[in-house]
Amino acid sequence: MFATFGTATLLAPSSTHYAIVNTAAVDPSSDTVGIADSNLLFSATDPAAIAKHLDAMQALGVQNVRIAIPWATTEPFDGYYDWTAVDNMVNAADARGMGVLGVVTTTPAWARGAGSGVYAPPTNAADYGAFMGAVASRYGQKMSDYEVWNEPNAVLGYQPAPDPAGYTALLKAAYPAIKAANPSATVIGGVLGSVVTWGNLTLNPVDFVQQMYADGAGGYFDALSFHPYQYTTKFSQGAPLPDSPLNQVNAIHQLMATNGDGGKQIWSSEYGLPTGVVGAQQQADYISDFLDNWNTLSYAGPSFLYTLQDTNSADTTDPEATFGVYTDTWTPKLAAQVISDFIARHGTPSAMKLAAATAVADQSALPTTASPALAMDAASQAVAETVNTAMQNYVQAISDAIAAAAAEAAGQAAAQTEAVAPEQAAGAPTPTTDAATTDSAAATPTPTTSATGTAAATTAPTTTEAPTSTATSDSARTAAPTADPTPPTSATPSAPTDPQVTSTPETTAVPTTQTPVDTAATPEAASTPSSEVTTPATDSVAPTAADPAPTATATATPTITTPTPSADATQGATATTDAASTGDAAARTATTG
Repeated sequence: MFATFGTATLLAPSSTHYAIVNTAAVDPSSDTVGIADSNLLFSATDPAAIAKHLDAMQALGVQNVRIAIPWATTEPFDGYYDWTAVDNMVNAADARGMGVLGVVTTTPAWARGAGSGVYAPPTNAADYGAFMGAVASRYGQKMSDYEVWNEPNAVLGYQPAPDPAGYTALLKAAYPAIKAANPSATVIGGVLGSVVTWGNLTLNPVDFVQQMYADGAGGYFDALSFHPYQYTTKFSQGAPLPDSPLNQVNAIHQLMATNGDGGKQIWSSEYGLPTGVVGAQQQADYISDFLDNWNTLSYAGPSFLYTLQDTNSADTTDPEATFGVYTDTWTPKLAAQVISDFIARHGTPSAMKLAAATAVADQSALPTTASPALAMDAASQAVAETVNTAMQNYVQAISDAIAAAAAEAAGQAAAQTEAVAPEQAAGAPTPTTDAATTDSAAATPTPTTSATGTAAATTAPTTTEAPTSTATSDSARTAAPTADPTPPTSATPSAPTDPQVTSTPETTAVPTTQTPVDTAATPEAASTPSSEVTTPATDSVAPTAADPAPTATATATPTITTPTPSADATQGATATTDAASTGDAAARTATTG
């Protein structure tokens, strides 16, 4: 979709012509706010549900969305693609002029070692690069921002253990492939959770970046990204605490400067808190502090908040269920108003900035970004204006569902291949670039509480389609950061003796992470991808602050216009899980200082 102007004040003199440009690139400004909505993948075969999610974002003034793109289920066989789910998400966002950040992770069975899971890297990094090139070629300017993998510094995101050299190989394969297909694309590396080093389970992001440079990562990314989850200390107050998210991100930028990349940005592609653990007021206060202070860092890029909607607002035992800024019934939480207010204070939606910036001819006639001519029109302004056991069971359920799904999907795919090309008896299905029927992967974080955190391990399935499952977890969101330097112990990683985060799998006692690692489920396949989305009607809803307790009394908050929930677009839509997703449970389950 192309940008349109709402008022005549945006038009320059008649001698100036405006180029028709796609507005889907994410505005790289430090005051750009997006939503990391891994759960959108679960609704990817339901256009009405996708529309509901995107409309709810835009009701807050949000113009950017981060989506999960699971390689494992999009290319289940070498050269055979199923674009349905990704097509539906990207086309719906593009139709609204929204910027799309795609995080591409998980490995299909054909590309990884025998006996390994979807979060294991491919045996040949070139296979990942080829897929990234195919994605960038297919979507062109509809999606111009890509993250290479998700939280590779935690075992929940990169298996069997964090490996900077292995990750750098992926980066080196992906960067040139994406640039060849879309030279203007932004390739983002790192995608690191705020954790502390704990055995083979997690690796401090500062050390990870240092090793990336040692392995030749310089020149193979346009920006780095970071997930500064922390539940016990506000982002701005981390300076006195060793390994706090604030200190870690500053140290990462110092490394970048030392290696000649000081002019490149660091994006925050996930940050949030679960109201079931910390309450609606603390979620709002911490998000407000984070947005106000992230915006002041000289190297800061856009920030994405995790996530849009709760999966179960009454659940106080599973942190992953309550990261949303909307409740499971689409009631805005206090944080929703914080986001809306921040965007209103910080100016123009990215789509309008980009459109104005592309005016040609008399460039001196263009308004500046500070000019009232670029301010949102009245209508736009109005829109803008404890848990460890539960988490282990949650992750195990996902793992079992994915494994079952993979087995079933493999059989179905083989049968389909025989029917279509009998002559290819023992071969893989004929590659096709347009055919699509099933996609996958949505991730949902799982944080922990108070002075300790735990990592929800998202295990990996093996190849194609799968049973229906709506839950996903991330190796970072499932973190319950703590200001106390003493690491908690539990069935999942617990935090070391300082305010930091580490995420770990389900068993040993290790520090928890504060950055999420998303687990993807494959949505049910639609026979044909749909690029058009029906937008549900919107009503004015008086938001209430959801209390983490099931019996909590709702607190009235400023009214925000949100789409009316429809029976066709409910958040709890069942999704078919396949072999993968992109997630961040590792960081959400972390403990930081």
